[in-house]
Amino acid sequence: MRRPVSASLPHRRRPVSVFAQGDACEIAALRLADGATRPRFEQDRWVFSGLVDAHRMMSEREQIWDFTEIINPRWRVVAKEILLAMLAPQYEAVLERAHALRTARSPRTLYGFLEKYIECFNWLTRRGITTLDSVSQELCERYLEEHSWSVSRPGRPRRRLEPYSTVAHVKILKLIAQYGELLSGDGYAAGFVPWKGKTATQVIGYKSKGPNLTPPVPDSMLQPLLATCLHLVNEVGPHLADLMETARAGRAALPTSGGVTLTQLPVLRQVLERMRTSGERLPAVDDVQLRKRTTLGEEGPLKRLGWEALARTVGARRFGDDARQSLIPELTALAAEVGFQPPLARQAVSIPRVVDGELVPWTLPLADGDLVFMVDHAMTACLVVTCALSGMRTSELLEIEAGSRLPAVTMPGGGRRFRLASRLIKGQKFGGVPDEWVVIEQVDRAVALAERLVPRTAGEALFGTIDLAGRLKNLRGWLERTGNRERWGLPVIPQGPLNARMLRRTLSLAIAERPGGLLAAKVALKHISVATTEGYAARPGGSQRLFHAEIEEAEETHHVRLTVEAFRDVRRAGCLPVLVRGA
Repeated sequence: MRRPVSASLPHRRRPVSVFAQGDACEIAALRLADGATRPRFEQDRWVFSGLVDAHRMMSEREQIWDFTEIINPRWRVVAKEILLAMLAPQYEAVLERAHALRTARSPRTLYGFLEKYIECFNWLTRRGITTLDSVSQELCERYLEEHSWSVSRPGRPRRRLEPYSTVAHVKILKLIAQYGELLSGDGYAAGFVPWKGKTATQVIGYKSKGPNLTPPVPDSMLQPLLATCLHLVNEVGPHLADLMETARAGRAALPTSGGVTLTQLPVLRQVLERMRTSGERLPAVDDVQLRKRTTLGEEGPLKRLGWEALARTVGARRFGDDARQSLIPELTALAAEVGFQPPLARQAVSIPRVVDGELVPWTLPLADGDLVFMVDHAMTACLVVTCALSGMRTSELLEIEAGSRLPAVTMPGGGRRFRLASRLIKGQKFGGVPDEWVVIEQVDRAVALAERLVPRTAGEALFGTIDLAGRLKNLRGWLERTGNRERWGLPVIPQGPLNARMLRRTLSLAIAERPGGLLAAKVALKHISVATTEGYAARPGGSQRLFHAEIEEAEETHHVRLTVEAFRDVRRAGCLPVLVRGA
């Protein structure tokens, strides 16, 4: 634990910053890509978009540090000096400071500190404070109290925030004293330390080793969610991937430019005649394109026609204007005779419904846009299965790349072990370290399907965003809008919050409380527990060590609860043992 800062600090400020004229990335030993902008200390806007080791949890917004948002120019220098010192604890001038932190903080963490400094310094400015030597303990208390409440919203009263949400407000105020000897722009009065003799966590009463407060996903939501996602991965997904690969190959074979010309019309007329003879319908656009045409005022008998799909029947990407105009009379007559239908998967093979096993086509006919939407929602299913059945954190899910599936290992006595390459971010140096997860076959299958659905180059993130709440909302709406939920015999997924932390917590509690049970149909908790244990044993310092520890903590809590319940049952039955003195 960091000892509280209590030493008296000098009032005299440095005339020039120890970081003057310095390259921020060079000082902090942060690697930049060739040609990337190199932020210098005197600049009031530091751009870290070229960081080689930036992990995928670090957003584009967090890579731009805009100190101009601090109104007082002197305090911009204070913020820059403190944050750069925390980025570069190995820098000579920082090493000389007795109270300086000795472990480098990541740029992503310090961006959060910058946001707090912007908030704090501008709060002081609005109250007429122009120098930090005017800051008192009473002012610090007022600032903390004002920022210990939620933002007021219509119809929702303000509530006091949890301690972990306010600890950063105390830290930034104490850091000004902690790095006082380093500051040149401004600083506290000599000897002043906010909440002197106390750490930030002691000030707000935060206990970092408290119970895990993340709620599990309710079983009423978890079961239909997993049933839906496993059906998409296991039954629908393989056919969808086949269709997507066929469509992708067909488009790749088309010329990169040009459209159907007048010279190609004889061939296209043969295609149209074949449609007329067989009764095959003209290709239709998806509903999104149809609504766009309506918005643009397009009407007429060919409003639903998929022109690009029709062009592909003669090896072109689109229609030239002359060829399009020439065919309108013939297409209008043919449309009245055969009608329209989306062109893809018109003869879809059958799969069993979840509710009763009845065989139904795996999809209704699809237009181009429909295929894209279905792939997106199948990717959501792959992500949910991977997260729910592995216990991976958001940062670890983001680091799953194309080609991350490692060769399966055949175990002595039968069975196979599946592994995923990822990176361990939490608690590691900036950028994380390579790591592996031992997973069950369902997770390996989900990742394999994702790699087929969305072709990525090696090293590219497989899933992109991990916004499970937003993804689930879209998936739920798509299932109802298309009728696929009812057609596939899937249960309704109830409304409710969902994120990777909740799914991780759900899995750890399930393994701890019913290790021999099922998390979902055909998903044995025992298999997940064995995979987790083997992953922990193979890499004791890896991510699965942390998940394994979470399971063990949940097991201990569960055993204590069972013991207490058993004791109460015995006491209610009046069968407590009698203690004999001297026994």
